[in-house]
Amino acid sequence: MSDPIGEETIVARISRITLALTALLGVAVLSAQSPASAAAQDNPTAFNTREQFLDAHPTPIMDKVCIDRRIELAAGNYDWNQVLGDAKRSNVYLGAGWYTWEDCLIPDDGFYRQETSLNPDNSDWQTIRLKDDERLTQSAIFTWGSFLDPL
Repeated sequence: MSDPIGEETIVARISRITLALTALLGVAVLSAQSPASAAAQDNPTAFNTREQFLDAHPTPIMDKVCIDRRIELAAGNYDWNQVLGDAKRSNVYLGAGWYTWEDCLIPDDGFYRQETSLNPDNSDWQTIRLKDDERLTQSAIFTWGSFLDPL
């Protein structure tokens, strides 16, 4: 006769290990700094996001964290939204070309400031930005950054 408590313990450990490995793989995939592209009809939403533990009570002495990537965009209209913060620009027109896409999370006195930018390689075009402040109700793992949704 088998020991049901022992079997439950083994199953629970396997489940925790599987969950941890899945989370680690997800972080590795999200952290890859490869160029991406988005175009109006055939390409899905493009993301510049990171998953990390955030303290519910940040202070200005904590480190600023930024993620960036290069992205080639087709000319067209996009919805651009922050993840975690609530800033967004709907139906913004972006010219065709390469951009540096950056999201920064800056700890402050009890809140995080999220700053997002799209900086075109074309020097005749201006960098566009999103900014928002976010207070957290709990310390936990959060996904933050932004996404571009081609219209």
